[in-house]
Amino acid sequence: MRKRRIPRKFGSPPAQIILILTVIIFTIAILVSIMVIDRGIKPTLMEIATEKTTEFATRAINRAVSFTEDYNFSDIANITYDNNGNVAAYSLDSAAMSEITRNATNRVEEYFHRLNRGDPIFYDDEEPFPYEEGATDRINDDPTLVEIPLGQVTGNTVLANLGPKVPINLEVIGTVRTNITREQTEFGINGVWISFYLEVETDVQVIIPFTSEVTTVTAEIYIDGGAILGDVPDFYGGNSGPSIAVPRDEIGRDLQNTE
Repeated sequence: MRKRRIPRKFGSPPAQIILILTVIIFTIAILVSIMVIDRGIKPTLMEIATEKTTEFATRAINRAVSFTEDYNFSDIANITYDNNGNVAAYSLDSAAMSEITRNATNRVEEYFHRLNRGDPIFYDDEEPFPYEEGATDRINDDPTLVEIPLGQVTGNTVLANLGPKVPINLEVIGTVRTNITREQTEFGINGVWISFYLEVETDVQVIIPFTSEVTTVTAEIYIDGGAILGDVPDFYGGNSGPSIAVPRDEIGRDLQNTE
């Protein structure tokens, strides 16, 4: 007599195994999503970082060197005159030059520091600017905080502006180098026009998650200029040609005879 086989009944897996598998699958899905989002957003971030570095450096220089309008030619150049009122010599005031370069450097560095804190750039106001509505409100006032739509990960122009916006904060690091240069242009018989410029060079590095971009921006700001006129020589021939004597004594006698 044959025995009838009774089919085995498989029960549902334990709840613990289901929970573990769910956690593993969910974790893998999150990691894959993060990788996809990172690859899609990183090119956009790099493009924004490149534009922001130039913007931050230019804005910092323009706002920081506005104080140079308070300086003029006589503040930088010390002119010595002889007994006849002619220019005998001139020298540069090292104290004034150091003050200008120091103020420019400090103001540019202060600008970058305030950017990282999200403060407005008011040199006369040291109070921080209050943000009451979180990241949404800061976007309009803090240039280091940018929002990128999640649709950027698709690489599709139609879907680029869709989806929730991800706020990303940019950290700004900048080094500043300042120097005062002069430019001389000769005019007339014995005159020279001297122009003073403030050169500001900044290396700005915008740091974003896992990458950074460095840009060097150089600006030359005109401070002031002035003319230095020397004594007219007795002989003058220009750059070429024979020297021509100026007959001062004869001219004086002719004037006396005329009178």
